Amino acid sequence: MTGADPLRRALVEETSVPVLDPAGALRLAEGAAVVVLDSWSLGTAEELSRHALRHPVSLVPVRGDGALTVVGPVLRPGARRCLACGEYRRLATIGGRVPWHSAGLRLEGRPSPAFADAAAVLAASLLDGDGAVVHVVHTARGTWSTHRLAPMGGCAVCGPLPPDGPGVPEAVFGPDARRAPRPSCDPVSLREPNARTGVADLRGALFDDRFGPVHQILRTEESVHSLTSAYVTYGRHTRDGGYGRGPDFGSSERVALFEAAERLASMSPTGHRTVLRAPYAELGPERAVDPVRLGLPDPAHHGHPASATVPYTPDLELDWVHGWSLTRDRTTAVPEHVAYWDPSPGRPRVVYECSNGCGLGNSPAEAALYGLFEVAERDAFLMAWYARTPLRRLSVPDDDPEVAHLVDRAALAGYRVTLFDATNDFQVPAVVAVARHRGRPAAAPRAFVAAGSHHHPSAAVRSAVAEVVTNVVNAVHRHRAEPELFDRRRLLPMLERPERVRTLTDHVAVNTLPEALPRLDFLDPDGPEADWRELWPGASARPPSTDVTALLEETVARLAALGLEVVVVPLSESSVRDRLGLHTAKVVVPGSLPMTFGHVNRRTLGLERLLEVPFRLGRAARVPRHDELALHPHPFP
Repeated sequence: MTGADPLRRALVEETSVPVLDPAGALRLAEGAAVVVLDSWSLGTAEELSRHALRHPVSLVPVRGDGALTVVGPVLRPGARRCLACGEYRRLATIGGRVPWHSAGLRLEGRPSPAFADAAAVLAASLLDGDGAVVHVVHTARGTWSTHRLAPMGGCAVCGPLPPDGPGVPEAVFGPDARRAPRPSCDPVSLREPNARTGVADLRGALFDDRFGPVHQILRTEESVHSLTSAYVTYGRHTRDGGYGRGPDFGSSERVALFEAAERLASMSPTGHRTVLRAPYAELGPERAVDPVRLGLPDPAHHGHPASATVPYTPDLELDWVHGWSLTRDRTTAVPEHVAYWDPSPGRPRVVYECSNGCGLGNSPAEAALYGLFEVAERDAFLMAWYARTPLRRLSVPDDDPEVAHLVDRAALAGYRVTLFDATNDFQVPAVVAVARHRGRPAAAPRAFVAAGSHHHPSAAVRSAVAEVVTNVVNAVHRHRAEPELFDRRRLLPMLERPERVRTLTDHVAVNTLPEALPRLDFLDPDGPEADWRELWPGASARPPSTDVTALLEETVARLAALGLEVVVVPLSESSVRDRLGLHTAKVVVPGSLPMTFGHVNRRTLGLERLLEVPFRLGRAARVPRHDELALHPHPFP
C-alpha cells in the first residue's frame, strides 16, 4: 500500500517513524508517528487529540481539505493546542459558509504526487520541533505557509476553561486587588504605560490569516483618517472586528487590534466557563442583578420576527456569570447574555445586548473605567434623543488642530458640524456631534449623528467629531458599495413603521432621509454657543488625575449618590492578558439607558432616569409619561 501511495512513501522515507491511519494511531500506546487523514471529521480530530494527551505519544497529523494539505500541530501530552481547536479555528476563520459546527461535516483531499515530498519534509520538521507550528500546503497554487497556533479562548479537549465562580471577580476587582500599586497614567488619555503593545507585538499575538483569532487586516485610504479594520474569527456569516482611526496606518492598526482583542473577549466566554444556571427568583437581589433593573423590551414586540428576546419572568431559568459590584464591594451575578453579547446560541435572552460597556485596558481598573465612559456616553445620548431635550451648543475648539481639520473636511463634503453638551447626572463629559448637509445634491444623506464621552472634555469632543466626520466621508463609498441598503424605497416605510429598523445600518440610514430631519429639531444648530472651558472649568483648572483606580472609585461613588450601582465583569482572555498585559471588562449600570439595535429590541420601559433626569437638569418642563416620548429609532452609528 505504501509503495503505491506517494504521500505515505515520502513520509516513511523522510520521517523514519510509523505512518498510520487514524485507527492505527488510536491503538498506539507510546512513541511517535505520522497520522494521515484522507477522509475525516472534527470528531476524528478530537479523538486523536484526546488520545495523545493521555498517552506518551507524539502524533503529527497530515490531513487534506480540498486543495490544502495541513501538517501539524504535534499532538502530545501537555500540549496547550491540539488538532481539534486548530481545525475549529481554521474552518471558523473561513467564515459562515463552512458548516464547522455540523457533526456531519467531512473533509478530504490529497496533495498531488508533485507535493508529496514537500509535505513529508514539513512533517519531519515538526517531530523534534515546536509542537504549536502548523504548515499549510496549497497544491493548486504551489505555495506553502507556516503558522503558529497560540492557545486562545479555551478548548474543551486541550485547554478547558476553569469554572466561573464568586471568587473570580473578587480576585480582579475586589478591595485587595484595587489597592495594588499601579503606574501613573497619561493624564489626558488615561492610559497606563505598556511596553508590550506595539503593533508588532499585537500582530504577533493576534493575527494569522489561516487560524486567527484576527484573520484579516484591511486598510481604507478613502476615509478621513488612516482607517484600519481587523476582522476576528468567530464563524458567523456576518463579519465583525476592531476598527481603528489614526494619523497613519501604524497607529490606526494598533487601535484596530486593541478593539479586536476586546471583541474576542466580550463576544462569548474565553476566560471562565459559565456554570450557574438558575431563575432570578431562586437567586434573589443578594446574589444577582434583577433583570427588570436592566430595562426590558416593550412586551408589545414579543414574538416579532426582529425580536431577539423572550418574555421575562422571575421563574425563567437563565445562565449567569459573576461580576463585582464596585458600589457594594461584593459579588453579584448578571445574566450571561448581558455580560457577553454573543454567547450560548439557543439559550433564552430577556434583553438585547451589544458591546455597550465593554472596555479594554492595561489594567482591570483601566478597562473598567473605559467601559464606564462608554455606558455614560450611550446613556447621555439616548436620554437626549428619546426625551428630545434641548442641549447647550458648544463652539468648535480653536486650539485643537485635529478637530479643526475634521470639521474642514466635513465642510468640503458639504456638511456643517455642530457640537452639543449632552452631559447628564453621570457628570462624565458627553458630547453629541451633528453633521448636517448644506444644499445640493438633494440625494445626499442629510444628517449624521455621533457621540463621545471621556473624563477630559476635549477628548470627548475629539471622539464625537472623529466619529461623525468618518461617517460623512465614508457615506459615499458605502452608498456605492451597498446601494440596496440606502435605497429610499426601502427606507421610507421605516419612518411610519419603525419596527422595520433592524440593523445598525438601518438606524443610521433611515435618519439620513430628508423626511427624518425634523427628528433633530431639538438640537438647534444656530443657538448660542459656549467654549468647553466655560462648561467644564475644572477640567483645565485642576491638575489632571494620573491614578486610574482613584478616578474609577470617584466616579463609582458619584453614581452611588444617584442610586446607581456599578457592576463590572472580568472578561479577559488569558493568553491576551498574559502575553500583552491587556484586560477586558464589561461594565453594567442597572437603570442606565443601554444601546440597542433593532427598534423592537429598544430598552426604555421601566428606566425612570429617562423620564426624571431631563426634568432635574432643567432640560424638560415636567416629568413626562413613557407613552408621551417620541421613541424614534436612534441614529447612533
